[in-house]
Amino acid sequence: MQNLGQVQVNKFTTIIGIVEEAPLKIKRRLLELGLTAGQKVKVLRRSLAGGVLLIEVRGYALSLRRESAKWIEVAK
Repeated sequence: MQNLGQVQVNKFTTIIGIVEEAPLKIKRRLLELGLTAGQKVKVLRRSLAGGVLLIEVRGYALSLRRESAKWIEVAK
């Protein structure tokens, strides 16, 4: 399984889903942000320390903590 936090900068991928073991609070928040199965995502930037990702999904830019991104399974 590859998660969103492992995707290289300037690469597109498709969300497969949110990992079953993810805490309910995190699942809800990710779904509210539009990170649903089938959505195309592009990693735009990664912070210097690597703790925050800037991604593009559904036509808007979104900052996401790497700890949250690890719960999102993506296609390789």
